[in-house]
Amino acid sequence: MEPYASPLAGPRPDPRLWSRALKEQLLRASTSGGADIAEAIAELYDQAGELRASLTDHAPRDPDVAADLCARLIEMTEVRHELREEVIAERFATLTRIQQALGRLRMLDSATELIDAAPKELCESCDFDRGLISRVHGSTWLPQQLYVAERQDGEELESLRSYLDGLAIPLSSALLETELVRRKAPALVREPMSDPRVFHPLMREAASRAYVAAPIMPTGRVIGLLHGDIQGERRPLTTADRDNIFTFAEGFGLIYERAVLLDRLRAQRDRVRETFDATGTLLDELCAAEVRLHRQEREAAAVSETAGRMFNTARETRLTALFTTRERDVLALMVEGATNGQIAERLVIAEGTVKSHVKHILRKLRASNRAEAISLCLQLRNDPQAS
Repeated sequence: MEPYASPLAGPRPDPRLWSRALKEQLLRASTSGGADIAEAIAELYDQAGELRASLTDHAPRDPDVAADLCARLIEMTEVRHELREEVIAERFATLTRIQQALGRLRMLDSATELIDAAPKELCESCDFDRGLISRVHGSTWLPQQLYVAERQDGEELESLRSYLDGLAIPLSSALLETELVRRKAPALVREPMSDPRVFHPLMREAASRAYVAAPIMPTGRVIGLLHGDIQGERRPLTTADRDNIFTFAEGFGLIYERAVLLDRLRAQRDRVRETFDATGTLLDELCAAEVRLHRQEREAAAVSETAGRMFNTARETRLTALFTTRERDVLALMVEGATNGQIAERLVIAEGTVKSHVKHILRKLRASNRAEAISLCLQLRNDPQAS
């Protein structure tokens, strides 16, 4: 929009023509999203005050002139109300789009998905061409995700993305974004290349003519930033754009905080499930081990009973005097044909211990192998007096 020029300046045309020109100029500024709509409305109010003063303090003697001034005052009042209604209607329409965008973001499952989707939703709801979401970590500004509408050249876009990748900008005291973090308020920068507060390397790479920015602060502490701008001369940025991005940032901050909490709850739930699964597996193993141990104890008791019948201690046979209780158990299983491993399992002892018992049995019987030991054992059991 061209700078607003007061229709009251210069020679006064016909009041009816002037009123029509004023209305067309201001309505054209309103529909094109002019940057000075609020200023135009304010000046219109001042001009109406001038006319009102002219009519009351210096009333024209000519009735026709007085009638023209009254008509002009009425027309200006009507135009001012019309502009205000259009501005308010546009503001409500934008707020509706922002609420719809936030509703779509609320449906996402994780904080990562939110960060990826936020710049696009910002641009589509607030009519920006480019949107950037950044993280604030300590005293560093870290750009995260860039969305660009289809209006930008592909090579320029790739160059900008490459520049932003891994970029870390110190939040010095002179930087505008530092002021955003400190004051927790949005900002509108109309001429970034001549503004000493902006980070000029990024502005040169982005070729930004103007931009708006707002802090993301879900819990009162700034954790990120949102930036939006317009490409070329499509339309100027206004204070309404600054207010819109701040509204979006406030809603997004609450949704992001909720997503982070949900991510933490999911992680804790998964850890609890893993703990319960591991505990259940351990209990199953313990129950199975207890069953095996009980079975082995019963088998060991049965072996001892068998050995007791084989080696009748009441008769004090040579076998009873020759072997220990455990050796008699081992020898009884040897007679049944059990291997060392089977003997170890049934007596619930180590296989190395079984081997040691077998060695002692062979030595005490003066046998050279298991078969000979079994044969001698059977002879002694059947004939206790045998040598």
